[in-house]
Order: sequence, then C-alpha cells, then structure tokens
Amino acid sequence: MIDEAVAALAQAGQAGRSPRPDGRRREVRQLFRLVLRCVRAGCAEPVIRPSGQIAAHCYAAGTDLAEIQGSFTVLAEVLWRQLAGALAGEQLVTALGLLAAITAAGKDTMARTYLALATRDRGGGQPAQEPAAAAGESGDRPPGIVQAGVAGQVGIITLGDRGRRNAISAEMAAQVIAALGSLRARPARAVVLRAAPGMDVWSAGHDIGELPAGQRDPLGYDDPLEELIRAVRTFPAPVVAMVHGTVWGGALDLVLSCDLAVADETASFAITPANLGLPYNITGLLHFHGRLPVNVIKEMFFTAAPVDARKASQWLLINHLVPQDRLESFTLELAATMATKSPLAIAVIKEQLRILSDYQPIAAQVYERVQGLRRQAYDSSDYREGLEAFAQKRQPIFRGT
Repeated sequence: MIDEAVAALAQAGQAGRSPRPDGRRREVRQLFRLVLRCVRAGCAEPVIRPSGQIAAHCYAAGTDLAEIQGSFTVLAEVLWRQLAGALAGEQLVTALGLLAAITAAGKDTMARTYLALATRDRGGGQPAQEPAAAAGESGDRPPGIVQAGVAGQVGIITLGDRGRRNAISAEMAAQVIAALGSLRARPARAVVLRAAPGMDVWSAGHDIGELPAGQRDPLGYDDPLEELIRAVRTFPAPVVAMVHGTVWGGALDLVLSCDLAVADETASFAITPANLGLPYNITGLLHFHGRLPVNVIKEMFFTAAPVDARKASQWLLINHLVPQDRLESFTLELAATMATKSPLAIAVIKEQLRILSDYQPIAAQVYERVQGLRRQAYDSSDYREGLEAFAQKRQPIFRGT
C-alpha cells in the first residue's frame, strides 16, 4: 500500500521536496501512521497536532502548501481503494466517512499553520522555537468550523462550530462556499452537507449578532447567508442535507435550498423571523414557495414553532426520515448512487429546475411596494426589540410600531 501511494504521488508530479522514492516513502509512512492512529481512535483529532508539526517543518523548508496537502489527498485515494476492496455496506460507508474527516482535518490544520507562519513573517515576528506552536498549544484544538473531504466521488462538508451551535456567520458561509468551490474543481459528483457528529443542533440559523440593527435591509443580496444559499443552489451536482438535530431560522432556508434532505427522528425545523420582527425577503420566501404548500408556509412563518421530524416528512420538508443509526450510511449511499449517474445530465437538469422555480415575474411597482413594506418593518421599533430580546435571552414585547 505504501509503494502504491509513493507511485501515485510520483505520477501526480509531486516530486518537490523529496524527489527520491525513499524520501517519499518516509513521508507516506509518516502520514499513514497518523491516519491509522485516527482510524483506531475513531476520530480525526490525533492527526491535528502532528499535521501542524509537519506543515511547520515544510514551511521552513520552502515546500509549497499544495504539495503536502496533495500527499494527504493521494494517500486517501489509495486507502479508499483498499477499503472498497475489503469492506462493504455500512462498514464501508462508515470507514469512508471517517477517512474523509481525517483527510480534511489534516489538510485544514496544514493550511492554518501555513497561514499563521506567513502572517508572522509578514509582520516581521521572530521564528517560532517549536514548530508545533504554529498549530496551537493543544492537540485538541479543533481543525476549523467547516471541514471538507471526499469519499469516492461524494464530497462531505461538515459544519463544526460547536460553541455557536453552527450559527451561520460570515466566516462560516465563506468557508462553506470555499469548500464547495474546491469540491467543484475536484470534481465531486454529489455533496453531503452535515453537522459535526455529536451535535444536537444542525444549525442555529443566521448569526443574529451580524444582522444590522435597522436602516438597512437585514437580508440583502450580499448577506453571507444569501450568498451561501446561492452557492448551494447553483452548484452543478446534487447537494444533500443530512440533518441530525434542530434546524432554526435561515438554516431551514439553507436545507430547503439543498436538492434533497435526509433526517432522523431527532430533527426538527423552525423558521423564526417573526420572533425577531424580521421581514423575510422575497427570494427566501420563493425558496419555501417552491417546496411547500402556501398554508404550510404560513403556519411555519406565523407561529415560528418547530416542526418535528415526522410532520416534516408528511409536509415534504425532507425526502427521507430514517432511524438515527442509519442516517449517515443511508445519506452517503444515496449520494453515492447519484454520483454514478451522468454528471452532465444532472447538472443541466438541476439548472433547468432552478430557473423554472426561480422565475416569478413581478411588476416593478409591486416589487417596490413590497420593499417599502419590508423597509417599514426593519426600521421599526419591533425589529430593534426583537434583536435586543434575543441578545438578552428574554421574550420580546412587540407593539406593532
């Protein structure tokens, strides 16, 4: 397996820092040992600190970041072929998901280390005495709020901002968009969007702290969540939302903007702008209108009440409701099935459906009237009260002014 990885690296033209086969073999063995440690532990954490150390040494030697990250990618592909020949069914799906998480964690740590060192050097700082310092003092440091990996031809994007319950901030949106860009270049033939394992909130929705406090449209065209939703809707391959836990506010717009959604019994869904006095935009309402009956949309928006998984399945918010222990394997199997179909046909069908569902002509004066009504709402005292109540963790008192 090591020899196969060395040969694959040589074929990929990544001679760079260690052109000799014995040098490449040592590098691959080191990475291979790291991956095995993670596999035995059942998580990606053991790869984080050593990856930072490797990246710091490579940075000092002048090695390009893409080269060492490419070593991870090639090694993962070799391991994937080995796993595909040795495992089957749920075991294979679980192993591939773990391998994707390990690869993503290693590459993300390397990128963060390079960025930290480059920033230090631009600032004229002194070289670090210990290479690991650039990767953080603790081996338990999280590899980032968004991780991306590939299992076969399926991309996996994991939202892992546990401290903020995956609130969709500008930073998170930018990282997911970047991950979609990298998977598009790869190219991945299907993508799974999920929360990190163990999280009981899929996403808390739009980062409320980043909303403007009036005098400006809170959900304008350049809002980070709006940009993320457009990236998902225009991605040329199927994007599947894998939902474990609760989905709040704008995160439900994101789920509905994915091509399919699979959830387990822990899932619930709530659209909550009425709790904030926030006038939802026409584009967002159109996303709901394209998926749900008007009476369902009204009930969800007017009550802001969570809809449990069973009702969500009945209302067709989700495509499949599966047992919790089958969620990951079922979703990856579904994505893998789509990845075997014609990518050109799927891309054009997806784009046609997007155009057909988005094309809703509105007279100019009607649009201007709606925008005027929205402006009255986001400039109102109710909107300010909604934001203040959220920040103070209390019930808002709306006066309709």
